[in-house]
Amino acid sequence: MSLTVARYVKQFYRGNLFGADASERSGRGANELISVDVKAIRRAVKDLGGYDYKEGEGSELMNKVQAFVNTYNNYVDSAKGVDDSNANRYLSKLKKLTREHADEFKEIGITIQSSGKLKVDKKELQDTGRYQVSKLFDKDSEYSLGVDKWMKRTNNMILRTNLSMPRKSTSAKAAAAQEAAGTAQAGAGAAGTAQAAAMFGAAGVQAGGMDMQLAQQLGLALEGNRIDYSV
Repeated sequence: MSLTVARYVKQFYRGNLFGADASERSGRGANELISVDVKAIRRAVKDLGGYDYKEGEGSELMNKVQAFVNTYNNYVDSAKGVDDSNANRYLSKLKKLTREHADEFKEIGITIQSSGKLKVDKKELQDTGRYQVSKLFDKDSEYSLGVDKWMKRTNNMILRTNLSMPRKSTSAKAAAAQEAAGTAQAGAGAAGTAQAAAMFGAAGVQAGGMDMQLAQQLGLALEGNRIDYSV
């Protein structure tokens, strides 16, 4: 049974469904999105490569192709936003590969925009013969093999550089903020120590004979907590 385009996109993003939703993507960084986009494109290409072009349902094929286009365009967006020369290089390689097959894309109603994204003419795609689609997306086609090659390299780059992990800022502004935070934490610790001393005093223990190390540990434990000692 044929699914909607949106359902196929979700299948390609399984395990990372936020990547399939435009509203959820808007709140995430490019470093996180590129990782899930690469996986989704590889699944889309594999799915189209394994399609039964002789017996498969026509509407199913059309929706899968449109879902691939959506996923491809997501990758173009995320790769552009990544500050990494290798990510940009692999994006350029994918765009070049796609342009080399521009005529085949045009045959099935897909045009390449100046941004590098793909645009589908649904009517032309629906009127396309299966043979034209299989020339482009068959598992052994030059285009499918090429896409998988550049996505593998992009994925290896992500793993090698931990690109999907947040990076620590080394800017002077960030350093100043960290220093201020440390000062505030130290102040809170001192206040907690004083609070601990008051507790011991309330219990009849002389502050002068108090183990300061114990007081400091208790102060840290109380840091950020407001306790009412009234009875």
